[in-house]
Amino acid sequence: MVLITSDMNISNALKKAEIMPNNIKYSSGEDVALGNFIKPSDSAEAPKVNFIAPDKDSQYTLLMVDPDAPSKENPKLSPYRHWVVVNIPSSTDFAAASQMASYIGPAPPPNTHDHRYIFLLYKQPAKYSNFQALSEEPSKFDYKAFVQNNKLELVSVNFFISRNENN
Repeated sequence: MVLITSDMNISNALKKAEIMPNNIKYSSGEDVALGNFIKPSDSAEAPKVNFIAPDKDSQYTLLMVDPDAPSKENPKLSPYRHWVVVNIPSSTDFAAASQMASYIGPAPPPNTHDHRYIFLLYKQPAKYSNFQALSEEPSKFDYKAFVQNNKLELVSVNFFISRNENN
């Protein structure tokens, strides 16, 4: 009899849906690994993101959102936009991509418990897609509408957990 762990279930479900975890590493040395804990101070700067492009002729969009803003119990600002990068080439050269919203590291308010920070990688329908401008101020972000309006196809997901370091 083979025992199946929850990690294996998650991995198998992602593979079955053809959604693969991406490789995200912070300069602190912390890797994002499907729900591990990373302190805000260790994720303050934009991470290095690598992925295996399922289509070498396409470009990709990366979103980072917090569905727990300001807290999981009161998500009135959720999902909160932390990062939007578009027109990422299949080579994963982020220098050639366009940042629609600069990276904002996690900053969970005190006494709001755990926050999930989710990275979503989408395949774009065309190279050099034109995206409608986003507000300059970080804010509540209807990423589902953004995805639908831009006809993006989810290809990868990853996330980590963080909480205020003074809790």
